[in-house]
Order: sequence, then C-alpha cells, then structure tokens
Amino acid sequence: MNRFFCLVFALMVGTWCFAAFGEGQPAAIGSITKVEGPVSVVRGDGEIAAEKGARLFPSDVIRTGEGGSIGMVLRDDTTLSLGPSSELKMSEFEFKPAEGIFGLTLGVAKGTLVYISGQIAKLAPGSARIETPAGVAAVRGTKLLVEVPGSETAKQKKG
Repeated sequence: MNRFFCLVFALMVGTWCFAAFGEGQPAAIGSITKVEGPVSVVRGDGEIAAEKGARLFPSDVIRTGEGGSIGMVLRDDTTLSLGPSSELKMSEFEFKPAEGIFGLTLGVAKGTLVYISGQIAKLAPGSARIETPAGVAAVRGTKLLVEVPGSETAKQKKG
C-alpha cells in the first residue's frame, strides 16, 4: 500500500513539473542561416551573439553592427536579410495552415531589410506586414526591400 502512494505521489509531482516547466516556452519561429560581422539577438532581458543555426523566437530583436549582416528563414519559408547597422523586431508570427491562421509582423527600426515571401504571404495575401517609423507596408508581392535611414525617415522600394 505504501508503494502505491509513493508511485501516485511521484506521478503527480512529475506531471506538475512537466506542466510547470513545459508551458510558456514559445515555439521557435525560424532560424539563422548566415551571420557576418557583429550581429546580436536581444531576447527578454539579455543580448546574445547571433550564430548560424540558432533559433529565433517571437519578440526577438535582431541588431547588426557596422559591417554586420544576417540571413534568416522562418518556419513558413519566409527569407529575411538584414544589412549593416540594422534593427529588426519579430513582432508577430502565426502560421497554422490547418486552422487558417496566418500573420507576420516585422518591425524595422533602422537599416536595410530584404524580405522574400514565404507561405504566409502566399496563402493569405496582406497578412504579412512590415512596420517602419514612417509607415506600414502590407506585403502582397514576393520580394520587398525596406530602407530606414537612422530612425526618423523611411524609404520603401519594391524589388
């Protein structure tokens, strides 16, 4: 009888630990495919050096220094590249095709972003957005170049 209670107690504690530590961990939204020069990822309260193969998460902020650049691919096959002295926030990423849920919002504070559409923009045109200090672009095409000099004005070009 004592063994039975010990087994039940161990199962309850194990289930509680799994639930407590398994929840709240966001799913990765993509990964880094290329890094050159000084590039960092700001996540939560910390900042880490970007490395090829590292996973990206919602709310990550990617910063490239002078001479830095980074290539990334998201879970829906969206391809992103940042040039030197750039800052990009992964504001929103929703990709649940079976449920018809699609959404991508990227915030470019400064620098240069090259965006090549993945499945989100193809399956739900207009659900991919790029925000800059000067305005918002709803992406309906396949490729977009965004340049934000400094943090005051923005110039957007179609590529």
